[in-house]
Amino acid sequence: MVENKLDNKGYDGPYDTPIVLPEKRVIKDWIDYNGHMNVAFYTLAFDRSLDIFLEDTLGIGETHAFQNKQGPFVLQAHYHYLNEMSFDEKFNVRLLVVDCDEKRMHLCLDIFSQKKDKVIAVAEKVLINVNLKLRKTEHYPSWAYKRLVKLKETHKKAQFPDVLGKKITLKK
Repeated sequence: MVENKLDNKGYDGPYDTPIVLPEKRVIKDWIDYNGHMNVAFYTLAFDRSLDIFLEDTLGIGETHAFQNKQGPFVLQAHYHYLNEMSFDEKFNVRLLVVDCDEKRMHLCLDIFSQKKDKVIAVAEKVLINVNLKLRKTEHYPSWAYKRLVKLKETHKKAQFPDVLGKKITLKK
């Protein structure tokens, strides 16, 4: 395992269930011609919150990538849009670790509307750790993997969304 740790961020726990990431607000530019938040900006909101989690919780975000030439790539993402959000609506992205191994993590994120007091969208993502020089997969540093395992253990009894793991299909 790679052990680089020049300016390690993140922390070793304890961890909340779920991890609640910083509050955001729907801005005017995110509203589409249907009068609600466009799907592209749900992806942006999930992605920016994921970056905060990787940096501030796990310590393998942007700082780690620049210093150690190792970073996360998304292999797969699946989105469920359950409701809509409007201009100026406040929300948080919440995150749970579903599973992990030495090179990958399976995450569940949701957008929770403070105004509606409910989940608006769910994103399920699988990420893999990549050596940015070689462009090949490699193990997480042992300290980061220990954090992932601890998060998985902390989150294993969480109430996961019903849509987690569902295949895409037309209801019949």
